[in-house]
Amino acid sequence: MRDKIIKESTNLFLHKGFQGTTIKDITAAVNLTKGAIYWYFKSKDELLDTFIDEWEKSYLNTLIETVDNFAGDFLEKFKKYHKTTTEYALNNRETCVAFTTIAAEMAGNGTMAEAKINSVFERYTEFIARLLELGKKELFLSEDLDVNVAANVIIGMHNGILLQWYMKQNQIDGTQLAKGLKSVILYGITHKANHNKKISQHSQHILRDHGKHIEKINSRIHSHKEEFT
Repeated sequence: MRDKIIKESTNLFLHKGFQGTTIKDITAAVNLTKGAIYWYFKSKDELLDTFIDEWEKSYLNTLIETVDNFAGDFLEKFKKYHKTTTEYALNNRETCVAFTTIAAEMAGNGTMAEAKINSVFERYTEFIARLLELGKKELFLSEDLDVNVAANVIIGMHNGILLQWYMKQNQIDGTQLAKGLKSVILYGITHKANHNKKISQHSQHILRDHGKHIEKINSRIHSHKEEFT
């Protein structure tokens, strides 16, 4: 029953807003008395607090663990990040949109809920910034890229795409929208961006080939040394 209360409340928060949703609305949605609701949650604020915790646990914690444990270079890890995010959104669309809209509703109101949501987004931003730093280190990304600004841009694009998909759910295919987002983030929409992508990939190949060449030279030098000892 606890999960049902959270689910139905999430749907109400999405359509009526947190402030616009009453305990009476929730009791009607789950067919329980007010006393029964308070058995599980002491207040509507506690219900919201639980919703935020559940979103952080089911999405953000899982996302960070999945990408961090995934072996690969920046591009492979970024694609894993995008795939994990997309699959979660496809399976939990209302939850994702509700979290985004509640975050907007709480912004600037000075409540504990706002502070908690900001803390979650700070973790999210730090994670993406760390991923982008890997991209700079591996020469996939420009060395002058501000990873904190870029991380906020990426999160903003994801939030906007969620809302766009929700508003036009009968007109836009979510999977195709997600693919378009990945393409824009990684490669941009100009020929120059594609050109830079090719240059970056070419630079990677040169560096890797150069490293292999150095290893061969060191191996030969070591062999020659052994011959003279």
